[in-house]
Amino acid sequence: MRAIRKYDVPAIVEGVVEAGKRTGIHVHAQAVLSDHVHVLIGYLPTATISSFVRHAKSESSRRVNVTRKDAQRLQWSRGYYVGSLSRDHVRATRSYIARQFQRHPELVPV
Repeated sequence: MRAIRKYDVPAIVEGVVEAGKRTGIHVHAQAVLSDHVHVLIGYLPTATISSFVRHAKSESSRRVNVTRKDAQRLQWSRGYYVGSLSRDHVRATRSYIARQFQRHPELVPV
């Protein structure tokens, strides 16, 4: 089931950015698809990714659920995937994230 709808996207984007501000993590890029989100971040060694993810999921679902008129609540899965990359790969990764809608048109939120 696709849980993320088109009108949920701004609330998710804002929630992720807010989580970055709260945890000292810079959000470089994100793509919100109907069943998952890609996020490219930069952070100092003192920041914790788990704290960022917890805040991002919590804040974005809170924002979405406040605006939803029906009984279907947005609930994120418990897990998440994190990978690391060098600075040399940031540009290519941004491009990869930006192309998600072309690569997966069936996952564009409606």
